[in-house]
Amino acid sequence: MRDEKWGIIVNPCSGRRKIRKDWINIYRKLKRAEIHFTSQLTEYEGHAVELAKKYLTQGFRNILVVGGDGTINEVVNGIMTSNVNPSEVSIAVIPYGTGNDWARFWNLNNKKTNIVDVLYNRVRRIVDIGKIEFEHKGEKITRYFINGAGIGFDASVCKRTAKLKKIYGGHAWIYLLALFLTLLEYRSSKMKIISDNDNFDDNFFSIAIGNGCYSGGGLCQTPSASPCDGIFHSTAIRKLAIKDMPSAVKYLFSKRLDSHRNCHSIVSKNLTISLSKPVEVETDGVNLPKVDQYSISIIPAALNMIV
Repeated sequence: MRDEKWGIIVNPCSGRRKIRKDWINIYRKLKRAEIHFTSQLTEYEGHAVELAKKYLTQGFRNILVVGGDGTINEVVNGIMTSNVNPSEVSIAVIPYGTGNDWARFWNLNNKKTNIVDVLYNRVRRIVDIGKIEFEHKGEKITRYFINGAGIGFDASVCKRTAKLKKIYGGHAWIYLLALFLTLLEYRSSKMKIISDNDNFDDNFFSIAIGNGCYSGGGLCQTPSASPCDGIFHSTAIRKLAIKDMPSAVKYLFSKRLDSHRNCHSIVSKNLTISLSKPVEVETDGVNLPKVDQYSISIIPAALNMIV
């Protein structure tokens, strides 16, 4: 273990910004454990993508992410677009974001998890990675995600959350506030979903594409999703009447949303989403450019996750 090199990427603005103080303690613990590492703080949006590529070029094959889902997303995009085979790379996470949905799946907690123990007594799980492709302003764009993607309402909540975080900080309740505020004004859109096994053409409120099962700070929109089964578990919510909203919220919080009468449960390796008009789209809580069609596929057993 002491001969291994770790590249550490720290987002000092994740979550409630207390990470700036906590990072000093984490740094000291790693030094006392004689773990060989190099660390760097991110300075701007997209910086973690560059740092991940830089570490891999320098020979690092183990990356520790200290931050939230958005920081993990950037690191994954850096790994997947590097010249290194992703299956040779392992990532570990100390969660410090607002939602921490990826870490939640693995029961990782920055207050309870001893990162030194995790690194020394590590268990590697090979996880799938999602890929989303679309054209924007004449350019073909490919992005990768590790936890999930959302189209429509889910992505609109993410966008509002980002705005609220700038005002109130990265508190966990921000997601819930954004959810209920968006619920008051959001309207469904005409969408066509093409999966491996079926097609759906309807007015959809939201589509949640799950690699992991959590989104929005612990909401379970895709309760059957697992990042190790080589397939997406998605939930498409049809247009909701006012009378359907209370039961939909109840099913959501009881982790049964995919069985609600207004929902389609989709199990597929590939999805094509065509929209009558562009709506908000997000991957791992990061909003993407709005276009009218997205192609989404899964890359099985792509990356090592240390749990």
